Amino acid sequence: MFAVEALLDRLSGRVRWPKLAASAFAIAVAAAASRAHALDLDLKGIDGLNTETVAERERLKVWDRAEVYGANTVSNMDRHEFTPDGIRMGNYMVIPTIGAAVIFDDNIFAIDSEKVSDVRTELSSGIQFKSQLPRHVLDFSLDGKIVSYAENTDQDYANYRAKVDSALHFDSAHTLSASVSSLLKHEERDDPLMTLTTKEPVPILEHRASIGITRDVGRLYGTLAAGAQRVDYTNVYSISGVLLDQDSRDTDTFSAQTKIGYRFSPGFEFVTKMRALRSENRGNALGNFSSWGYEAVAGLAFETNPLLRWRILGGYGVRDYDNAKLDDIATSLLEADFQWLPTQRLTIYGTLSRQIDEAIDLNGSGVVQSIAKLRAEYEVFHNLVLSGALEYRNDDVIGMTRVDNHYIARAGLDYYFSKNWLFTFGYEHQVRDSTDDSLDLHRNRFRIDARLRF
Repeated sequence: MFAVEALLDRLSGRVRWPKLAASAFAIAVAAAASRAHALDLDLKGIDGLNTETVAERERLKVWDRAEVYGANTVSNMDRHEFTPDGIRMGNYMVIPTIGAAVIFDDNIFAIDSEKVSDVRTELSSGIQFKSQLPRHVLDFSLDGKIVSYAENTDQDYANYRAKVDSALHFDSAHTLSASVSSLLKHEERDDPLMTLTTKEPVPILEHRASIGITRDVGRLYGTLAAGAQRVDYTNVYSISGVLLDQDSRDTDTFSAQTKIGYRFSPGFEFVTKMRALRSENRGNALGNFSSWGYEAVAGLAFETNPLLRWRILGGYGVRDYDNAKLDDIATSLLEADFQWLPTQRLTIYGTLSRQIDEAIDLNGSGVVQSIAKLRAEYEVFHNLVLSGALEYRNDDVIGMTRVDNHYIARAGLDYYFSKNWLFTFGYEHQVRDSTDDSLDLHRNRFRIDARLRF
């Protein structure tokens, strides 16, 4: 089974092998909703936990030698001459980063009826403390971002995140892991259920903790985990100056889940994940969004050869709301992807997914989101990487007649100038065609990014 980049955390791809796909989906059993804003159903792991065991690490050293012979993605190629050294501090490597980006956006409010262009500046910084302990893991990270606009200064905001990841390998076959994070983020204007009448982006405080135990030795492996998350929305003013109560969107989520896998051979394995969760929402005088959820997905992860790798997982999702006025959600879930290396300098990713975005909105109970994406990376020179992507997304708002179709094209260029400097140039064109004509969107964004790494 192969790992997909963080960019594809909520995306997936599908292989066109009807018989194999049908058998994989037939294995999938009962149900529930994958969340985008709380405890996402992560098919690669469990709530972002470090589930690697010592035995798995040793197995990969013996089997997974494909990278040594050149079967490696463009993004994972060895660029040690352009990789920062970091700062040694005892048993830790300290990796500071400072970045600045300038973005021209011709539709900052993400709506054609109020099309306004502006220049957006992003200043970011972060520091990672990566443990170099002989056996265990205890990593720390802290990062932040300040966003400001040249003219529309009321849209300025600042984000931060602090995170701790740990793993205790108490023997070669078992790992006890935990993850704790706290962050302040802001709801962007193109989020599916963003309140469009707000004068400024909505600040969101999110606190999350998860713990799990993994056994992985030989063919059969599994993880049992539990997690909790608190999402707290801050009140903001509307365009007309009225204070909008966002407390009704505050949600606490508790979950328990398991992942079980079986390796038929080194390049072929069966994976299944199941989860149960409870969401507690404060609501308002009209009711709340508290619910019970159950989910299960199952499928295959395999490689045709080291140059062509697949993952196909399917299942079913259900969200049962306490409030009888809300429409319950029941739908199929899909996450599949492929990774193809046609040449040493070209990597192609295909993804396809269907999931439930449970963002709280006073008019709908959630969004069933279907995504298809094709992305490519090409190494022009060893220090120059070109990328491009095409994406289609369908957002079906449950409880409303609103359906949004998004069409997105992206192009980018990464220039590794030196060990410490990375420059990025990017362009994005986005179209949103909604059943609500007032929500139609046409948008262009140009980006120049400079990052200093130590």
